[in-house]
Amino acid sequence: MPLTVTDAAARAIRDAASDPDRAALRITISPTFQYDLRLDTLVAGDVAVVTGGVTVLLDADSATRSDGLTLDFDADGPDGGGFTIDNPNAPAPIQQLSAADLKTLLDSGETFELLDVRTPGERAIARIEGSRLLDQALHDELMQRDRQTPLVFQCHHGMRSQAAAEYFQRAGFRRLYNLQGGIEAWSLEVDPSVPRY
Repeated sequence: MPLTVTDAAARAIRDAASDPDRAALRITISPTFQYDLRLDTLVAGDVAVVTGGVTVLLDADSATRSDGLTLDFDADGPDGGGFTIDNPNAPAPIQQLSAADLKTLLDSGETFELLDVRTPGERAIARIEGSRLLDQALHDELMQRDRQTPLVFQCHHGMRSQAAAEYFQRAGFRRLYNLQGGIEAWSLEVDPSVPRY
């Protein structure tokens, strides 16, 4: 399992380890890729990796999420510096699109799926041209697609679409976008012919 601790991070860890018995760094990575770093000692079941001159301790679940992880330390960061983690296993972030950004994307001719996560009744009132209602059949179709397929989610105000994007993020999709402000923003900023409700 390749895991890298840079020289700057190793120095910061050694400087923080005033107790030589607690000189190892434990990294815990949650299923949602939240990180907890602390000085600790080896316990049964730990995976211990020596890299950059320091020992990194991981529980079994965190070890599976750490392949390729790089731990660095930025001394010039806010509050006097801090650790930065680059983990290729972490899900790609969901990008937020403004209504103008979506218009530009639509005009570009780039291939992507524009997914409307509202109810059929809401869609009957107003819709963005080219969008598709995310029903069970479309969901099942998307789950068979390449995880690099670009997916743009849209709802009334941007909250349900964010939740839908997070669902597809957990399913491994890597190019995810959410329309900020939803179809309401689209009506106000791009196409006033789309009814507001």
